[in-house]
Amino acid sequence: MTTQSVSAICKGSSGKIYTFENTSVTDGTTFAELQSGPSPYSLTAQSLGDYAQGDTITHALVTAQTNAGAAKIDFGGETVATVAVTAFGVTSEMKPLFRPLRIQPGMTLNVATHVVATTQYYLAVETGSQSHVFAATSTGANTYDLTSVNTGQDVGRVIKGSIQAAYFTGPQDTTAGPAGAIFVNGAGQPLGFCPLSGSSKQQPCYSMGLNIAVDLNMKAQIVADA
Repeated sequence: MTTQSVSAICKGSSGKIYTFENTSVTDGTTFAELQSGPSPYSLTAQSLGDYAQGDTITHALVTAQTNAGAAKIDFGGETVATVAVTAFGVTSEMKPLFRPLRIQPGMTLNVATHVVATTQYYLAVETGSQSHVFAATSTGANTYDLTSVNTGQDVGRVIKGSIQAAYFTGPQDTTAGPAGAIFVNGAGQPLGFCPLSGSSKQQPCYSMGLNIAVDLNMKAQIVADA
């Protein structure tokens, strides 16, 4: 398995900047934690919840060596924020969190990476009160459901309310269907869309103002070529 070096920057409402790193994130596996570093900017091996405890994070950016899938902040087994991602060599900017987040002990900053020629897709979504990441792995030309990286459930079983913002990453696989994630109701009718980005070529940007109404049977899907 290949690995990447990943770094992150978070900005607090206090004005402080917090730096994070993980020099060996394995591509194509589960999310890996970024801890404080490198020296001399921070103490080493501290989780977000200890390093920035009591501050409110307003902006953040996670940068992978070649290709990032998604990043998120977790607390008590739940995702409490998604974080913008990019890759070295791509013009990027630190993005505001969808909702400013007051940091508590136990919070962790986590990232998923993959090789450029990947078959993995990641969908990071935000509502007025929820944050979550969904994923799918293609094994051939087909339609795939994006399911929760935390619970394995479909979008409708996890998200309550309307999806307001999202970004979607994966391979540059656009010829089999619309170039992005399609949100469908229980009858299979498309009700929303989020375009696909590849972080090795450009910084994935949140699509804002989506206003996708989620019901219990909603799924997010990708039509893949391979």
